[in-house]
Amino acid sequence: MKKILFFLLLFSSTDLFAYKYGEHKEIGDKAFEKFILGIHNSPYAALFLKYLNMESDSLKGNYYFRELSCEGGHLISYGVLNGLSGDHESNPLVLEEQLRFRNSVIQRIIALHNLYIATGNPAAPDSKLTKLDFNYALQAAFNISHFYEYKKTFQEQLRLFDKSIVKQCETPSLVAEVFKKLGKTNAINMYVTLHTLAIDLAEQSGGLAATHPAEAKKLLFYAFLFNGFADHFLEDAFAAGHLVVNRTILASITNNKALHDFYCKNGCVVVNKKAEIWHAYGDGEFNNDHSSWARQSSLQNVQYTTYTQESERVIEAVHLSLDDIWQAFHKSYTDTRYTPFINTIPDDKKQQANFLISNIPSLALVPIPYNSDLSTLFADQQQITPAMRKANQPLAYRNFVRSRVANSLVIGTYGNGFTNAYFKGVDFRFNIGNFSNNYSYNSKGGKKGTFDYWLGYTVSYSLSKTGPEKGIRDLPLTQQVRAGVRSNFDLWVTDKKFIGLYNYTEAGIQFIDKRASFVFVPAIGFQLASLINLNYYNMPVWLRIPAQYFLPLKFTYCAVLSPHKPTNYYSGLEMDIFF
Repeated sequence: MKKILFFLLLFSSTDLFAYKYGEHKEIGDKAFEKFILGIHNSPYAALFLKYLNMESDSLKGNYYFRELSCEGGHLISYGVLNGLSGDHESNPLVLEEQLRFRNSVIQRIIALHNLYIATGNPAAPDSKLTKLDFNYALQAAFNISHFYEYKKTFQEQLRLFDKSIVKQCETPSLVAEVFKKLGKTNAINMYVTLHTLAIDLAEQSGGLAATHPAEAKKLLFYAFLFNGFADHFLEDAFAAGHLVVNRTILASITNNKALHDFYCKNGCVVVNKKAEIWHAYGDGEFNNDHSSWARQSSLQNVQYTTYTQESERVIEAVHLSLDDIWQAFHKSYTDTRYTPFINTIPDDKKQQANFLISNIPSLALVPIPYNSDLSTLFADQQQITPAMRKANQPLAYRNFVRSRVANSLVIGTYGNGFTNAYFKGVDFRFNIGNFSNNYSYNSKGGKKGTFDYWLGYTVSYSLSKTGPEKGIRDLPLTQQVRAGVRSNFDLWVTDKKFIGLYNYTEAGIQFIDKRASFVFVPAIGFQLASLINLNYYNMPVWLRIPAQYFLPLKFTYCAVLSPHKPTNYYSGLEMDIFF
């Protein structure tokens, strides 16, 4: 049973984290380097760095935590914290404990990642990680806090923010329970809650630095431990695949991974509070230039920088997050009348979201959640352009993509295929995975004139009664178990209408009167309803199922080829129950 669960979780859930470990690590380390350079000449910076108790690795130039870099273990930099947090451990205090023990699972995970990073990979393969730590797959399946809540506004993402939870995290015995609750929220709420906690700890550290240096040092350490956790979710907020999925456990099995992978690879257009519009990508795509040279009119315009604009934006967001910790320590140390940040957050829940969005600098850089009211996020309404509004609209083709790449359950009802033979049966089909696809836009950013294809796997079970002609009674029951490849081909005649063809190429075993025989079943299908704007993938489930039953939204024609038996033909309708 455990092996079955292993493969189910591995197939449906892993690779659902945003950037891969090596990408998280690089973002965190570059942001920390930028942070150190930024405060180097500031007053009291030397005191701050002394209390932070970090050293520079002379070989790689990264700063690492002395407390966490145990003898015989790995050097733990801020980027390492970013990469491990949330993906490999859901509790910061457990992560600390594991990092301090050189023979821990976490230390072995770091070693495995480093092995693959050294050979040019962004991280170790999911299969290797899951074999080493089964908890990795469970985290991917059941922790939904790495994602935005699709179509919820910026303010709605923060509706579950709770100041009392921030203070509860300062009591170690409560941390495990608090993080179980936080794990059911979203990436924005996770970041804001933990970042607020880190600011509070840094403020307490600054207030104690002059009189109680040991206590101040410990509080500053935990400020960075929790902020390292927070910044993992801040980085997640920039990954396209984490902006568009359905955040439920069922969706983790049906469509989360498929949508996540598709949008991480193909990207989507986003906008932030700085009015910047860009094409965001996701894990495995960090610092990929995506052939920007092809959009230039002259060779003189082809330029490469150390980091792309998209990558620089993520690094700068983490830099701003780190700077908040420094500012909290510095202001608390130098001003005895300083008001802690958490005390300035309104108690009125209706005011909290806008306050947090306006007063946490890094949130100005993250993609604004789709379907937000931009007028509530920009003081100057003239700053909001039509392009910004368009970039923030829910993705026009998301549901279409979901219908093509998601795992799905399909039920088909069939009769004779325009022959005199008798056939009546039902199919139960699972469409699984998507191993190849081509999806493109025209020069105007629409779909008219484009051709898409989608290839995946399919498994089916059918029950039927067949005979040489109609009217024969007491026909034997025929059962088939088949597996093969499914294909979808879509020709877009307008930006909203397409002609859809699909194909199943399957082989399996047929059982008649307890006798088994080989069977080959090719099928072709037509999806014409889109031409009259009956796009079932945009319908709610309560409407989609009856609509597919009463209307010919998907028509299929099949042949059954088996040794020593005449070829049978049948036709019928298909209904997508869920996807």
